[in-house]
Amino acid sequence: MNDVTTTQIAAGVRQIVLIVGGYAIGKGWLAADTVEMLGAVALVVVPLVWGQISTRRLAQK
Repeated sequence: MNDVTTTQIAAGVRQIVLIVGGYAIGKGWLAADTVEMLGAVALVVVPLVWGQISTRRLAQK
């Protein structure tokens, strides 16, 4: 996968976190700090998992 696709996926994930997080804050389900923390965790975990999947696929070839 090229760098442009990876960047677009990361931007999409950030936008989804913003939309869902804003909705949850508006409904009173989550505090703003919690949404920020979840977004930060997602920005660390998603690339980590993505890299592991890519590594396993390359190892299987």
